[in-house]
Amino acid sequence: MTPAFSMQPTSAASARVLGRIDVANAAQALAAGKQIPAHGNFEVDLEHLESANSVTLAVLLAWSAAASRSNGRLVYRGMSDRLLAIARLGDATDMLGMNDTAPESGT
Repeated sequence: MTPAFSMQPTSAASARVLGRIDVANAAQALAAGKQIPAHGNFEVDLEHLESANSVTLAVLLAWSAAASRSNGRLVYRGMSDRLLAIARLGDATDMLGMNDTAPESGT
């Protein structure tokens, strides 16, 4: 059974994501992003996120875009290496507010 998705507030300016974001619950995850404050900086802890795929990345990008449209900014913490690699492959690190300047490995 797939672990359920949840977003738990940890303060007025932060939340923790638990479980998975996948095809089965992407709509739920998108809706949960609406609890992110409309203005200012907000930190999202991904340390306990158990998924790293294109659906997961798409949801994070949608959350970032919504925050940006409201003059807010999301800061992602604890992103797995796999999810970061997917974001780099999709050239999405800037859209996630990560300003990825790390050199590519293996070159």
